[in-house]
Amino acid sequence: MNLEIAGNVQGFKQQDGILTIKTAEAEARVYIYSPTIIRVSISKNFNPDDPSFAVIRQPLADFDFDESSANIDITTPALKLSIQKSPLRFNFFTAAGNSLSEDDARFGTNWQGERVICYRRLFEGERFIGLGEKTGNLDRRSAAYVNWNTDAPNHTPESDPLYKTFPFFIGLHSGLTYGLFLDNTHKSYFDFGASTDEETSWFGADGGDLNYYFFGAQGVAKIIEDYTWLTGRMEMPPLWSLGYQQCRWSYMSADEVLNIAQTFRKKQIPADVVYCDIDYMDDFKIFTWNKKTFPKPKQMLDKLKAMDFKLVTIVDPGIKVEEGYKEYDEGIEQDYFAKYPDGENYTGYVWPGRCHFPDFFREEVREWWGAAFTALTQPGVEGFWNDMNEPAAWGKISPG
Repeated sequence: MNLEIAGNVQGFKQQDGILTIKTAEAEARVYIYSPTIIRVSISKNFNPDDPSFAVIRQPLADFDFDESSANIDITTPALKLSIQKSPLRFNFFTAAGNSLSEDDARFGTNWQGERVICYRRLFEGERFIGLGEKTGNLDRRSAAYVNWNTDAPNHTPESDPLYKTFPFFIGLHSGLTYGLFLDNTHKSYFDFGASTDEETSWFGADGGDLNYYFFGAQGVAKIIEDYTWLTGRMEMPPLWSLGYQQCRWSYMSADEVLNIAQTFRKKQIPADVVYCDIDYMDDFKIFTWNKKTFPKPKQMLDKLKAMDFKLVTIVDPGIKVEEGYKEYDEGIEQDYFAKYPDGENYTGYVWPGRCHFPDFFREEVREWWGAAFTALTQPGVEGFWNDMNEPAAWGKISPG
């Protein structure tokens, strides 16, 4: 496969808080979000809408830079980004001039077909932490990982990928820290010196832009503070969710759920929550109750509340293909389901059998889905366990 490398800078301009840099092969854009956060996005075909599912902040309206024959330098109170012109390279330093992270001098950003990759210099003694839910050592050095949300029920201590994707890591070397978040929804890759003879690390994705946010705050806690400022922080959880929660696959009836709760209280074992897995539903159809084994959900929930228990129910995104089933009929009528490129509704097998899947990219679909939870909240359910949202379909990988 041919390797296409971002070439030499041919021109640049600053407008509306964006420094745009052009080469013969690509275009790069630089944004400043705060003194410690700089965004770099490199593409051969930018989307003018520049969407992000993760970032909730806006860049600064303007910033200063200096130009020399060799570099374009952007300096904040905390960071210096030195952009090498020939060839195009992005090198980050502290305000005092200490190197934090640099493009590899030989490769920098390049394309291998549709895949875009950024090779970085690997510092002596450099360590890496992050990527969220991954197997392996806390120190990611000399390991490589794939991000592609996967239903992995039989995972081992070496399995990769797993259920979730957190394309964010922190590098540590020379008494310094930096962070990097790759904002790209394609299948992505992180190699922390696993395959390059201890010379480079690299990250990239199967398509889209090489779009990353660089964090230059010093200290792991400060970098995480900046990352959560950029992408948003969850609301404080309810106090009851911090206690012991009893969950298994699966309680088969309301009587069994109540017996479990009563036994906890009888034996004086502290517990605050009981979970219901898929068997509370009618034929595994979401937003339904099994009329035989959970015939009076409100009565069951009232008894749980009298014992100071909360109930959490599992929620799966697959909508069973079955005429007469409320959510299926509404989804078909309103055209709410995800589709193949030819317009046919995507179908996959999960717990209920053949299913369609809501197109959660659309706001009206998200509103419809949220309103359907009244079937669970009206009887008194107070928590939800989102399952199989990788998205998962049995026996195949869902098309990207």
